[in-house]
Amino acid sequence: MSFNQLPEEVLLRHILSFAEITIFDLQSLMFSCHTLYRVIRNSNELWRLKFSTRWPQIPIKHQERNEKIWYERVALAIRAVKKVHSTVQEMSFQCYPLNQSPLSAVDKLITGQHPIPECVQHELELMASTMNENLTTQYYARDILTKVKSRLIEHKFQDLMAQPESQISLVEGAALISQWFEMGMLTQTSLSDIRQSIEDLVERVRRLANSMMDNVECSFSTTGACHSFEKAKEILDLIHLVMFREIGFEPCHIYRLSLDHYCSIVEVLKTKHGCKMLLTIIFQEVAKKLGIPLQIVIYGERSFSGEKNLLLRWSENPGEVDGDRIYYIDVCAEIYESLQPCHRYPPAMGRPASSAHKVFQQMMSTILEQLRGHWGSFINFTGKGNDNDFRLLIRLAIIISPRDKNLVLEYTNLCLVLSLQLEDAVQLLQSVGLQGHQMMKKCAEKLCKQQILIIAAKFVCNRPPTLRYAVGLVMEYISMPDFYFNHSQPCVIVSWSPNFQKSEQWKTVNRKRKLKGVKRQDQAYYHILVKNAPSGFIGLNVPEETLELPHDILITHELLGSDFGGNGYFERFDGRSYLHTNSPAKLLQSAMQLMESSRRRDPQT
Repeated sequence: MSFNQLPEEVLLRHILSFAEITIFDLQSLMFSCHTLYRVIRNSNELWRLKFSTRWPQIPIKHQERNEKIWYERVALAIRAVKKVHSTVQEMSFQCYPLNQSPLSAVDKLITGQHPIPECVQHELELMASTMNENLTTQYYARDILTKVKSRLIEHKFQDLMAQPESQISLVEGAALISQWFEMGMLTQTSLSDIRQSIEDLVERVRRLANSMMDNVECSFSTTGACHSFEKAKEILDLIHLVMFREIGFEPCHIYRLSLDHYCSIVEVLKTKHGCKMLLTIIFQEVAKKLGIPLQIVIYGERSFSGEKNLLLRWSENPGEVDGDRIYYIDVCAEIYESLQPCHRYPPAMGRPASSAHKVFQQMMSTILEQLRGHWGSFINFTGKGNDNDFRLLIRLAIIISPRDKNLVLEYTNLCLVLSLQLEDAVQLLQSVGLQGHQMMKKCAEKLCKQQILIIAAKFVCNRPPTLRYAVGLVMEYISMPDFYFNHSQPCVIVSWSPNFQKSEQWKTVNRKRKLKGVKRQDQAYYHILVKNAPSGFIGLNVPEETLELPHDILITHELLGSDFGGNGYFERFDGRSYLHTNSPAKLLQSAMQLMESSRRRDPQT
């Protein structure tokens, strides 16, 4: 019996459904004969199975399971995957020598008529993983992945804030802020994980209530809001008992928290220590799930903890903002007392409930004020330097408050200083009506200079015969006292110049410290990446006499796969040198020849 004569049920359930048979295998089989094309093309369940196998991180809604959409959805997802691969492969040619993927390319991946951003993100995560041996592909996949995540977080936050105020989930907004600080990681904490942690808290409160009194469960089983003062107080006391006594949640002074810890609801749920705002949001969400609607009220000046005073408000009549039936809760008070009458907190009386926008805006305002005052030297959540971290924080603040012109100008200034994300800065200036501002002119000028650099880099520059070392060679750098390091360090050569030149990259590295001087400037200079360099340290421009040939050493550096400062990019390491993608054999041969010639000229090396 031939393959296509088998019963359809046997083909679909016992052969084609195997995990080893991929989507591309099915597509090949479809075009082998008319029978297989019809059977495979019309099997909705088979395509749904292949979709969930290939992209397990994308949840399938219950109503979608039986819809006749899965062949088309798989086709769109495969198209998105191919688009990701082609985009990443083109980045080096488009971005060299700046090694910044343009936002226009990122937006094309996640927008369009039928975008599947989850598939795009998953494929970039695979390409950016350490399993990928091509350093260039890995570098640009990571760079694009970070920008895709930032764009997706921005879109999700905009969708969240567009909902009616009563439907906005503060936990979801806090989760998005947490994910912003995880952009540099290959995996992010999902909203479902955070919701599950909240559900665990709710379940623990229920179990405690059931163990204390049999008739309390009726308070939790209701789907509507609880309007009884006694029942509400009883439930809120149990929530506080579970969170702050049994589990051990503890409010911390803002100065005792790292930046990502202060902003991350994930870290608060994991470590049980956090700022007052996030602990209050968690408490409010647990109470909401137990039938107690609470409102956050932000009032007054900043407290000793570094945050503004905030309370949770409960009313027997949810529409009231003042009166005898209004009660307040200070979740993080040293002596907890639930549902206190409004006269205990005069500054909060008559104040409207703080909107979701106000809550998140207050979080970012607190962060930025502390960073400008005390935290400036402690931020390093991206590993690329404090200035870049601060730039990303300002960008997050703009997502929360998109019409704030002062934030946009501050962000633009940082982009200009760092020569990063100028496209994004231009778009933001236009969005707030600052097209005629001098910052716009500066951005346009810098973008023009960058474009000139990209065009100029397309021309081949022949290596002079006096140059001793080739790009890609692993060397030993003997540092001078006027450079950053003061001892011997393994390094890799990424570019060269016939003599000393102050490139834009060199100025960026050295803009905060004055160089005492260099040795002979008429000798060749090499741009190197140093092993175990500090976070955010780009590289050095060093004279030829400071480099020596070492034994085989593998260099690890975040920029090895990029085009930064080089005449090419590296694809892999062969044990002696990093190989150029375009002509690895030729580069290796050239490197060996240079090594031999250098040894003949200087036997001591």
